[in-house]
Amino acid sequence: MSVTLTISEKTYKKLQSEAERKGFQNVEEFLEKLELEENDNRREVVYGIIEFQKKMREKYGIMPNSVDLIREDRNR
Repeated sequence: MSVTLTISEKTYKKLQSEAERKGFQNVEEFLEKLELEENDNRREVVYGIIEFQKKMREKYGIMPNSVDLIREDRNR
């Protein structure tokens, strides 16, 4: 599937210049690489959060849910 995107000439030239500078054959290839890197970065952040949660659980145990306490405070 192919989609056409309308962007300014100035923006396209910036993308093209950056793609060439980084050794890509064309803008499409450059954008695909950016998308993959972004997905990898997101995955890395998620794994970091999961590891942090594990460490906190090991250190403090399972923390109780405070939703009921917050509701009680609001109702006062």
